[in-house]
Amino acid sequence: MTKHAEFHPMIAAAILALAACGSGGPANSADAPDSLVTANDGVAPANEPAAAPAPAATATPAGFSADYMVGKWSAVNEDCSVRLEFRKDGTVTTPIGEAKYTVSGDKLSIDYHDGSTPTTSTVKALDGDRIEITHASGTKETEKRC
Repeated sequence: MTKHAEFHPMIAAAILALAACGSGGPANSADAPDSLVTANDGVAPANEPAAAPAPAATATPAGFSADYMVGKWSAVNEDCSVRLEFRKDGTVTTPIGEAKYTVSGDKLSIDYHDGSTPTTSTVKALDGDRIEITHASGTKETEKRC
């Protein structure tokens, strides 16, 4: 068993919590995910025409999608001192290293590409900032956006 395999359930949960950040696919992010909306978003300066709104991202009936995950999420029991950061480019930084993630329906998979088996969990968006993760073992946990 690799060191990643020992931590996969914890990391998968944290990653799923991060899913609440967006849909459509991972992307690069700095301190704040691209999906955050500010008070001035969609408001054109005085002499410029307003831009057309971006098309809505598709999400599962539960509200979970790849875009939803983009951003920083707690990795263990809503504790933001241990975080995951999902990017629009499909990469995720975890407490044990860099990995790739994919979203298919309500499933979130994390792959470290180190010979260990990728982890897949079921994610349910509880609201814009919290998710419920169900691991392959059947255990559940709740994570939050940090």
